[in-house]
Amino acid sequence: MLSNLTAEQRNSLQTMEVALGLAADVAHSVVTIYLPCEDKKFLQIYKQAQPLTQVNNNRPDMTGRRLRAVEEPMVARAMQKNIPVSGKREWSLGVFNHLTVFPLRDARGQCYAAISFEGATPDDIIIAQSFELLCHLVPALANNPHYKRMQASDGIIVVDPNKLIIAANNRARHIFDVMEIPQAVGCRTNDVAVNWPLVGMVMDTGTAESKEFTMRGLLLSIRVLPVIPRPKGGCAIVILQDITELRKKDEELLIKSVVIKEIHHRVKNNLQTIASLLRLQERRAQNDETKTVLRDCISRVNSIAIVHEYLSQQDSGLIDVGKVAKGIYQAIMSSMLDPDFQLQAEFSAAEIQLPSEKATSIALILNELLQNAIEHAFADRHQGFLQVHFAEEDSCYTLAIADDGVGLPEGFQISGRKSLGLKIIKTMAESDLQGEFTLTNREQGGTLALVKIPKAGAK
Repeated sequence: MLSNLTAEQRNSLQTMEVALGLAADVAHSVVTIYLPCEDKKFLQIYKQAQPLTQVNNNRPDMTGRRLRAVEEPMVARAMQKNIPVSGKREWSLGVFNHLTVFPLRDARGQCYAAISFEGATPDDIIIAQSFELLCHLVPALANNPHYKRMQASDGIIVVDPNKLIIAANNRARHIFDVMEIPQAVGCRTNDVAVNWPLVGMVMDTGTAESKEFTMRGLLLSIRVLPVIPRPKGGCAIVILQDITELRKKDEELLIKSVVIKEIHHRVKNNLQTIASLLRLQERRAQNDETKTVLRDCISRVNSIAIVHEYLSQQDSGLIDVGKVAKGIYQAIMSSMLDPDFQLQAEFSAAEIQLPSEKATSIALILNELLQNAIEHAFADRHQGFLQVHFAEEDSCYTLAIADDGVGLPEGFQISGRKSLGLKIIKTMAESDLQGEFTLTNREQGGTLALVKIPKAGAK
C-alpha cells in the first residue's frame, strides 16, 4: 500500500497514524486517511479512527478497504485538485453527514493522500485545528500523556494566538454556563473572568501541559495542546473536564476505606480482649477438660483476629491467605508446643489472594488441623515431624498437613466422630468453601489431612 510513496510521505503517514484517534476525538468526527491506488479509478483506506467522544458510534472500521473513486467524489476531487473540499453526503437513507476532506501534501506541495473528517454536527474551526495538530505532531510526542485520547464528557476550546477563544463545543459551553460566564466564544483566556495563565504559557513555549484547579466552585482538569509544537506556533486546543463529582466520589471512597480499616482494627482488638478474658478463665479453671475447651476457644478467636488484622491493613476485601496461614502457624507453635518437644517442622504457603470470608474459613480450618496434630499425633513422644503446605493448583487450592505420628485408628470415619474440631473443619470445607476434606493414614506412618478448595468456590 505504501510502496509507491517516498520515505518522507511514509514517515508523515506513520506519525499521523499514532495521533489519529485523538484528532477524531477532538473533531467529534470519523477520521479516515485515503491513498490513491495504481489504478486511478480506486482508492485505498489506509487507516480510520472512530471518536470516543461520540456515545452512539457503532460504525464499522473501514481500514484496508478498497473503494471506487466514484463512491468518494469529494475525496477524489480533493486529491486531484490538491485543495480542501467540504460538503454533505448521505450516510444512510435520509441521514446526511458533513464531510471535510484535506489533501495531504509533502514538502514539495505534492498531494500523496487525503484525510477526511466526517460527523453529524461539525465545527469547521475545531476540524481545521485537529487537522493541523495531526500534520505537525512530531513522533517524540506520540506517547506523551498530554496527548492521550478524550472522553465524551470533555469540553473542547480553540484559542487563537491572541488568547481569544474562537471555538467551543457544547460541553465546553455548558461548563462556562455553570461557571456563570455567559459566552465562551469571544472570551480571552487572560481575562479576569477566566484567567487561565497555563494557556498563554503553553502557547509561548509550544509544550503541552495539564493541571487541576478550582474555579467558581468547580474542580476542573485542563489540558492545553499547542496545535504546532513550537514556541509561539499559533493556536492551542484546550480540553476541559469537570472532575468535581469524580473527586467527591474519590474522597468518599477514601473515607469509607479508612472507616472500614478502623472497624477491622477494632474488631481485632476486641477479639484479642475476648481471648485475654478466656485465658484468665483458663488459668482459674480446675478441670483439665475445661482448660482444654477454653484453650481451643482462645486459639479459634485468635485465628479470626489474625484475619481482621490483615484486613485492617488492606485497601480491598482480598487477603493474602499465605500470610494469614503463617501467622496462625507461628501463633499455635509458640502457644501449644511443649518447649521440650523436638519438632521438625516444614511450612510453605503460596501468596494467594482470596475474599475475607473465604480466608476466615481457611484460617479456622488450619487452626483446628494444627491443634489436632499437636494434641493427638505425638502422644507419649518427645519428637516428631510436621509439614504444612498451602498451594494453588490448576483447578483448586490445597491445604495439606502431614505428620509422622501415631496415625488414625482402624476403621476411622470422620462422620462418626464427636470431635467439635473435626465438625468445624468439615462444615467449613464443604459448606463455606464448597470443597472436600479427607483425613487418611500415610504409607510411611502418621496422618495426612487434606482440604481441596475449588477455585470457583473460593472466589
